[in-house]
Amino acid sequence: MSTIVIKKNLQRVGYAKADKYITSPVRYSTISTEDLLKYASQNSGIPKAQMMAAFYAINQQVEQFILNGHTLQLGTLGYFFLSLKTKATDVEKEAGVDSIKKLALKFRQSKQMGIMISQNVEFDCLSKKNDDEEDETTDSGNGNTGSGGNDDGNNPL
Repeated sequence: MSTIVIKKNLQRVGYAKADKYITSPVRYSTISTEDLLKYASQNSGIPKAQMMAAFYAINQQVEQFILNGHTLQLGTLGYFFLSLKTKATDVEKEAGVDSIKKLALKFRQSKQMGIMISQNVEFDCLSKKNDDEEDETTDSGNGNTGSGGNDDGNNPL
């Protein structure tokens, strides 16, 4: 069972023209690719250099498949695909390349991942004291996107 810690923030909500409390998950850190590969190597017994070589080869293939219009399924995580935001037109002649406003990479979780999330997660809310402490260190724009604050080499999970 995983525990997702949540926080409550008072934010200005434009459509309501009022301050409202918004609940959001606490994000502790960003795990770098380097750290992810290190943890995967430790957990699998595959040497880190081989793990890195395989990862970068797979990463290159993922980029190429997606940029060439394929939907890519990554195990039980889900699907990556390209999506267009376009201007709707009444006349077929006006539809086409000129109607494209934005191209975006999208992710859709798999059914298995959705089941795992809904059945294996519980929530814990930070107390007000913890909210203040957390706000000073997380999402404060301090640029902390490093190793996840875990310099002892152990997997943070």
